Amino acid sequence: MHAVEVRSVALALPEVEEYEHGGFPAFRVRDRRFATMLEEHTVNLMLGEAGVREAAAAWPQHCSERWFAGRLAAARVDFSTIDPQLLRELVTDAWLARAPASLRHQVGG
Repeated sequence: MHAVEVRSVALALPEVEEYEHGGFPAFRVRDRRFATMLEEHTVNLMLGEAGVREAAAAWPQHCSERWFAGRLAAARVDFSTIDPQLLRELVTDAWLARAPASLRHQVGG
């Protein structure tokens, strides 16, 4: 999967905006960031602490824990090696973790 495809997956979710965060493309839903694209093939996904730990444990060859300011902040995902369907699910899970309840029903959350 390429950055363009990651972007299209994120932007297909309800009420998503793309903006710049720390010099990198990022995506938010109602001002809550759920993904930041880094480097050429990496994206940080804000899955919540349990989701990050689960992703890192289940797919260690593709996902790792990203700590920031002493707390578990995101799952860092190498989207050049991960199965495209799994990445779509992880991006959607990150959106579900950050979207307000009033929107989550639109994608099955």
